Amino acid sequence: MNTATHLISKKDLLLMTGISYGQLYRWKRQGLIPEEWFLKQSAYTGQETFFPREQILSRIQSILELKDKYSFDELADLLSPKASGIEFSWDELKAFPEVNGELVSVLPANRKYTYSDLGFFSALSSLPLSGQARAELAEKALRSQSLHAVKNCAVFSCEEKVHFAFLNSVEGLFLDDGLHLIGVFSLEEETAKIKMKYKKKSTNL
Repeated sequence: MNTATHLISKKDLLLMTGISYGQLYRWKRQGLIPEEWFLKQSAYTGQETFFPREQILSRIQSILELKDKYSFDELADLLSPKASGIEFSWDELKAFPEVNGELVSVLPANRKYTYSDLGFFSALSSLPLSGQARAELAEKALRSQSLHAVKNCAVFSCEEKVHFAFLNSVEGLFLDDGLHLIGVFSLEEETAKIKMKYKKKSTNL
């Protein structure tokens, strides 16, 4: 295994993200960054701290994007694995007014749904799409099994068919001729809004 590919040093992390040493360890104390991500390893300068690269970069980007909208206690709750692991049955989806009822009616009834699924469904419900297009996009997204790792999504049409693309960033998004942009949304933010609204109600749904 190439350690450089999978880990990032504390020094490189601070340089890449622009955060300070104090912020990093304050977020650790506040439960925003798991303690087990702080990995002590031997280096030529002695003991150094490393992190799982993709996980820590994704987590810090999430904190920076959401910290002005939520308190640190709320952020810790939003980012906790316990909240992310909550699942809902098909019947429970009907309790979420943010999700189009017609869309719920065509979703598979024999599976469980996560907050990430609900964030995606909520965003689709707010876009100017036909019921058939929403259903097709939802079906494709569920098959992809990668909603939990997605930050942004673009929905566009091409030759009367509707498609979506998962994006790490929407900066510099360019669509070729023949493609019509229908909407771009932050799946992370949509999921956070659903979590914040229903985290205390999830056991009663």
